[in-house]
Amino acid sequence: MNDDVEQVVVVVRYQGKIRWFRSDRDLWVLDVNKWRDEFIGQGYDVPEFKDSYRFGIHVVDQEAVQQFLDCMSKYELHKDELSLELAKRYPTASSWWDVDDIFPIMFVNFDDCKVGTFYPEGARMERYIPDNWTGEFIDFANEYPEEIFPVGEKFWVKDGSDLLELLNERGAKK
Repeated sequence: MNDDVEQVVVVVRYQGKIRWFRSDRDLWVLDVNKWRDEFIGQGYDVPEFKDSYRFGIHVVDQEAVQQFLDCMSKYELHKDELSLELAKRYPTASSWWDVDDIFPIMFVNFDDCKVGTFYPEGARMERYIPDNWTGEFIDFANEYPEEIFPVGEKFWVKDGSDLLELLNERGAKK
């Protein structure tokens, strides 16, 4: 991928299963038409998205989810890959900020048509979602209930230790 493209980690819940992806952030703007319309509303001249953009899917909703996830499969990773990255970098990390690139910025719940986002900067992903979906800026890593985002799926929780919490405590001490 292009070095200028922001790579992000995203968690997906679909058909009751949790899946992990690392890809270009823009691929996760679920409704690119709303994104484009907002730029136009701000006075920018924005061309139409090409049919080839994001696999030809302009709105990732219940009708397009399977096609989208099939196309995104090349970006899918196992949570253990993220766990290994964290294990390598954790000893020298002074806070979450030193490893923020391996933590998810978005939780897309295709089962319930909901999006939760948590990121330090960039486009407000929770705003560009399909009609009849809900989106919110929320610390989903800590606030989503077990039945939505099980602890066993969180790569930063090992043997009862929450490494994300410990990193936040380290950062607070500095």
